[in-house]
Amino acid sequence: MTPIIIHQKILPHYRIAIFDALIGRLKNTTIVYGQQQKNESLKSTLVDKENYLLTKNYYFFKDKIFYTGASLFIIRKKPKVIISQFNVGNLNLYLLFLLRPILGYKIILWNFGYDPENGFAPNTIFKDKIRLYFYQKTDAALFYWQKGKEVVEEFSKRTDHYFVAPNTLDTTTLVKYRNEFETTGKGMIKASLGIAEKFHFVYVGRLLLDKQIDLLLKAFSDFRNDPEVRLTIIGNGPELINLRKIAEELSLKNCFFSGEILDQYEVGKWIFISEAFIMPGRLGNSVVHSFCFGVPIISQRKDYFYHGEGIGYVKDTQNAFLAEDNNSESISNKMRLLIEDQEIALNMRESAIKTVENECSLEKMMEGFENAIKFVNKRKNESSAGS
Repeated sequence: MTPIIIHQKILPHYRIAIFDALIGRLKNTTIVYGQQQKNESLKSTLVDKENYLLTKNYYFFKDKIFYTGASLFIIRKKPKVIISQFNVGNLNLYLLFLLRPILGYKIILWNFGYDPENGFAPNTIFKDKIRLYFYQKTDAALFYWQKGKEVVEEFSKRTDHYFVAPNTLDTTTLVKYRNEFETTGKGMIKASLGIAEKFHFVYVGRLLLDKQIDLLLKAFSDFRNDPEVRLTIIGNGPELINLRKIAEELSLKNCFFSGEILDQYEVGKWIFISEAFIMPGRLGNSVVHSFCFGVPIISQRKDYFYHGEGIGYVKDTQNAFLAEDNNSESISNKMRLLIEDQEIALNMRESAIKTVENECSLEKMMEGFENAIKFVNKRKNESSAGS
């Protein structure tokens, strides 16, 4: 099998199952990763397995630039393909491109496609000019979603080496959990979690400013006098103290902060028994997480370059509700609709499940990786035959 190295700045817990699946298919694959920066809320997970290599990250310029000390390993391993997390501040990339003609490997860049906060403007933004240069010079590029690919294509002369690996989670395992929960029953699971309220809403993720959880708390304040409605916020992060203060000021008696839960089976129970997963701010893989348990998303309608790749799976009024931007009342109205209209709630659950099956399954992501690898290997073979 072709020796492959996948380079990641850090290894978040939700990526491990993805990489395990890739290793199972591609066999001779090594995941190289480092530790997170000091104040980073997303942590790197230590994996004690043969195909994982933890190395040291060196951070510079307020942690915006980093270098992973894996050069000697790459030289010894002699990979044929290197799949690298694409970040302009990733110094490894510059070295990889310099060594490529000497060591003869192919490079596949893997990322979102553009900066969700600022879009993609290589004609005016220097960082995007560098991005576009690498996109054109790499052997292949893998994008988290179709729109990320389309945005970059608008500025690209060459596009045949662009592929999409729909960013997702271990949907196979999560759907297995959902099937088990359906057999157990929603009532039994709620009882085991100590939830007496009839209606339950949930937020799961890091407690960050750009998730706009404060807006969720304001929306939930419309239910502060309703003993049958509960909100559970699962996660940790820099906004925890501020959010607790807001909840206290709004007298949200049925709002509970449970802390971080990393066990996917346990956190899956909280999602499964919910009317909706509410994330007003930037959407990423939380959409997949929710849909795997047949639970619709409530978020906000934002400008084109705001949301993460999760918005690509959202179909407003079918598997999700997109409320008016910065309008807490609009969010609470969507919550009330799911409480009061069980037919709508059931239809949205069914649509969420179909979305996982058809658009964001683990299998779809694996296909994206395999297509990019086949492409660069074919190019390599053609070059060898022509020389």
